[in-house]
Amino acid sequence: MQRKEDVTTNLVERLDWRFARRDESRIARRLWKKQAVDAIYSLEEGAMLDEFVHFLDEIGVASRWQALQGEGIKREMIDFFQYVLLYGMKTLFGIEAMNALPELLFSDEAAMRLAGFNAAQIRQGICQRSHEKRQGDKPPGPLCPDTLADNIVKLSLTAMEAFLNGVVQALATAPGCLPGR
Repeated sequence: MQRKEDVTTNLVERLDWRFARRDESRIARRLWKKQAVDAIYSLEEGAMLDEFVHFLDEIGVASRWQALQGEGIKREMIDFFQYVLLYGMKTLFGIEAMNALPELLFSDEAAMRLAGFNAAQIRQGICQRSHEKRQGDKPPGPLCPDTLADNIVKLSLTAMEAFLNGVVQALATAPGCLPGR
């Protein structure tokens, strides 16, 4: 069974943040000597993802993401791009099983806020449908893993291909992403 620490490790490795390390004593010495510190970043998933999503927004990928539409969705409770973003986070975090999402992703308030959910939705869910039929505790998060699984497959192959080609084009034209630019 995966643990929360595995998610952090996967994310750091996939975003290739090799320069990030925890060294409180070094920071304390520099601050005590009144030396400049470039920046201090939290190594939590939400903080790392925030910078990554900001980068994607800067190069125009976020608007492409928001334009994605699923086919044949009868009741649209959330924007389709949120399903794509959540599935992308699942992949980036290296979460192997959909049923692990409530504990490893959906309960991560920073990541869920980044995906467009508010605090009430994170705590109570986006819908109370079938709430009275549920046995046991409700898993944390705004939606259940089945909802994500049922909706992510509604992205057509052509839409996915156009989106991915657009991402490659955005990366290729972004300053500093390719050598010589």
